[in-house]
Amino acid sequence: MLYYELLPQGRTVNATIYSNQLASLALALREKRPRCSAVHLLHDNARPHVAKASQTKLQELNWDTVPHPPYSPDIAPSDYHLFRPIKLFLKMAVFNFFDSQSAAFWKKSIDDLPERWLIVITNNSQYIVDRSC
Repeated sequence: MLYYELLPQGRTVNATIYSNQLASLALALREKRPRCSAVHLLHDNARPHVAKASQTKLQELNWDTVPHPPYSPDIAPSDYHLFRPIKLFLKMAVFNFFDSQSAAFWKKSIDDLPERWLIVITNNSQYIVDRSC
């Protein structure tokens, strides 16, 4: 983990906060990974991320952004009517999935991220790559 920040309850991220977080991340990156010369930031299109101040900060830092699709490409628009009933159903369910996973499970998932990101980067930001070819 390079950097994280928890905001006070009820406070939302805006362009100023996000730009400050990017600056803090850059400092943490220089401190913890001094030999890291390139940054590829997985970036969605949330308002604070596309705001002028945020874009200026990213240019200042000279970081590449890997675009994140606004919705999952494997969900058809016709599936969205299912979300509310599923949400209501899941609200009543009791989940212990996260607690039932071992620390090794979570470590492997985090350790696999750089390889997954590299696949996305080398495949023109395609998240689903047909490996059967």
